Amino acid sequence: MKIRVGLLLLVPAVAFAGAKVSSYNKDARMGNNFWAAGSAIDGKAETAWLLPGESPMRGEWIEIDLPRAEIDKIAILPGFAKNDETFSDYGRVKTLRVDFYSQTDVEVITQVGTANITVADKRELQVLDLPDTKVGGEMFGGKVKLSIVDFYPGADYPSVGISEVLLHLKEFDAAVSLIEPSGESAGHEFTMASDTNPKTFWATAAEGAGLTIKSGSYGVSTVGFQAANKDYARPKTVELSSGNKKQITVLPDGTDMNWAQVPGANGFVGGAVADVVVKIIDTYPGAKSAELGVAEIKVKATNVESF
Repeated sequence: MKIRVGLLLLVPAVAFAGAKVSSYNKDARMGNNFWAAGSAIDGKAETAWLLPGESPMRGEWIEIDLPRAEIDKIAILPGFAKNDETFSDYGRVKTLRVDFYSQTDVEVITQVGTANITVADKRELQVLDLPDTKVGGEMFGGKVKLSIVDFYPGADYPSVGISEVLLHLKEFDAAVSLIEPSGESAGHEFTMASDTNPKTFWATAAEGAGLTIKSGSYGVSTVGFQAANKDYARPKTVELSSGNKKQITVLPDGTDMNWAQVPGANGFVGGAVADVVVKIIDTYPGAKSAELGVAEIKVKATNVESF
């Protein structure tokens, strides 16, 4: 199905930060946009896209813009998930129809797939499989539209909400630069963390260890850390930040490659537009050295800009 972009403009919708919705609850006390589309893609459980009480709920939708990419999964935090009370008080999505759209030229958007998903009535971020679907062409991206088919009713209020939506896209290796290390020890220079040789490694003081990933044109999604050996301290608690968002991951101990996710932005993983700052907050102690030893740091992305 092909749709002229001009026709889409005739459909009432409210746009905000890479997403738009069919309608939302306008609450002057909280701020007119508090329950708008942006609250479902801001990474905060204490905010939500919330529908007005007079809405039929079924058929209402949220649409998220995507770069050229391949869709893999979707993460959903249903309801107004600020706390247990708000979660039960308001309605939660149960069944959603997911429509995939691809823009291949300036004027035409083509529907390239559809699926139904069921969300459990739990106050937790749920990662659900989607059909692997490519969206976008050489110059353009695509969209995903989530329409409410059914919902769990709230105990006190008719309004249905979604606290968070995050699309997971297929990843690939990203050729980025690692810069601004916190330090380095003689014979274990910082460049050894990206030389693809696991026998060499970067060593630095464990306290305050970190670096910056120069993202360039890549939408960086995850960062992998491979510890050098058990003689040196190993990454444990890692903070990745991009723009004004941070995400903390506790890595398992060992010398395998372990991955930490960059905080999502604009409704999809790999949506951050700034460089990624890496901080090693805590480490597993080394048997012989208090220094941190990292054999390899690898970076994956979900999209790349074309120039």
